[in-house]
Amino acid sequence: MNSRTLAAAALTLLSAWLLWQGLSAVIMITGRGSPLGDALLQPPTSLIRILGASIILIGALLALAQRAGGALLAAVGTVLFLLLPVLMAASGVDSNMWMDEAIFSAVLIALTIALFVIKRRKA
Repeated sequence: MNSRTLAAAALTLLSAWLLWQGLSAVIMITGRGSPLGDALLQPPTSLIRILGASIILIGALLALAQRAGGALLAAVGTVLFLLLPVLMAASGVDSNMWMDEAIFSAVLIALTIALFVIKRRKA
């Protein structure tokens, strides 16, 4: 198992966990009687988290399978996920609310960069 595979596996696990966090929050909110639209869009943090983590997950799985485009797709999702803490900080939300997303974003960035830097194995 090479370093790129390890980075892709770590990115897969982290993005799946972040996706589950986003989905479980939406499930909890809708379980309390709120409409799905409100759970996703009021504020849109749940939608950004779910969409970003989903794109990262697909890209990480492609990279894990040594397919072309996985790193690029993971990068798109990482940029989208990075918008989450940036938008929260810009809107004046207390740092306790967005600091976890900022830390996760830094880890996602590092793992995504690793996918670009480490060459794919030739099949």
